[in-house]
Amino acid sequence: MNPVLTELTDFSHMRERIRDTFTDLCAISAPSLREAAVALRLREMVADLPVSVEEDRAGLDLGGDSGNLIVTLPGERVGRIVLAAHMDTVPPVAGRPMAPIVNGDRVHTGGKQILGGDDRGGVAIAVELLRLFAQVDAAARPTVIACFTIAEELGLRGARRLDVAALEADYAFVLDGEVPVGEVITRAPFKESLEIEVQGRRAHAALEPEAGVHAIAAAARVVSAFPLGRVADDMVTNIGQIEGGTASNVVPDRALIQAEIRAFTEARLNELFDRIADSAAREAATVGASVNVTRDRLYDGYAVEDDHPAMRALAATAPAHDLTLTAVSSIGGSDTNILNGQGLPAVDVGIGMHNIHSTDEWISVADLARVTLWLADAILYR
Repeated sequence: MNPVLTELTDFSHMRERIRDTFTDLCAISAPSLREAAVALRLREMVADLPVSVEEDRAGLDLGGDSGNLIVTLPGERVGRIVLAAHMDTVPPVAGRPMAPIVNGDRVHTGGKQILGGDDRGGVAIAVELLRLFAQVDAAARPTVIACFTIAEELGLRGARRLDVAALEADYAFVLDGEVPVGEVITRAPFKESLEIEVQGRRAHAALEPEAGVHAIAAAARVVSAFPLGRVADDMVTNIGQIEGGTASNVVPDRALIQAEIRAFTEARLNELFDRIADSAAREAATVGASVNVTRDRLYDGYAVEDDHPAMRALAATAPAHDLTLTAVSSIGGSDTNILNGQGLPAVDVGIGMHNIHSTDEWISVADLARVTLWLADAILYR
């Protein structure tokens, strides 16, 4: 481990401190676009540190109650490193409090509520890294910029509004990996949302049903032929919503299907889209209906090579923490996609989340502490 870190006076209490920070944050309900309480708590947590805090306009643009929070700890050593984590969670279980439980090393909720470790774990790590580096002489540390984003769970919408160029950073560590500690996500997919509009013909359901073209029946054929789930090792799809019709005595003339597709390359994404669009048109035509399929690129995929400076720093420092760096792919997206797409090389660091987005979610305090020390070592590496 870097000698600068081992000399820190407050180092011995780090594990307890990060546990307390994590549980403090997990006790706050903050689904997407309702992150203000977390942002306020973060401001309080860093108030005594020599940092600047800015809030951007993302919340105003998206109709939320907070923007992205950018916390900068200036350093005199060459380099500007970003730490990124998102403040929002998936919607909590209605009517139940956010109540993290600590059992030894494990933090969970007893199966009654989401924990919010995705991504309060990453937020807690970023806060602890700011605290640690605030103890390091400015001449020995690079500038560290913690970006706490909003609305990640709604399709990375907060990160999409982050002014990445203004950060002027060399690279970023995103603290949102659902993979085990030691694994780093260096490859993730392109993602698009699809809207399939099925057009039929309206008619009175009792007096002249033969004159109608039933859009819902046509949509059922479209759905039955849709390649759902894991289409291939590098492709996955889903249909999340379908709606249509007006009244039970009217042959419906319109149905709407909302779906998504993901693939690791743009070529494979286009191949998947063409397959779906062709199938939808063919199936709808069998009952006299037509379709209009539109696509919206939510984010681009990325691939970071093993010889990138961020990966070299992680690889060089991993053994000191009894870790072996393992580069992995993930079919899920994260703010890492946006940062790479905006020209800031970024990797998503595994923090040991378990059963995310569920009431069985849990995380290990030891893992949070180990990731913190590993990243502190990597940031100081040259």
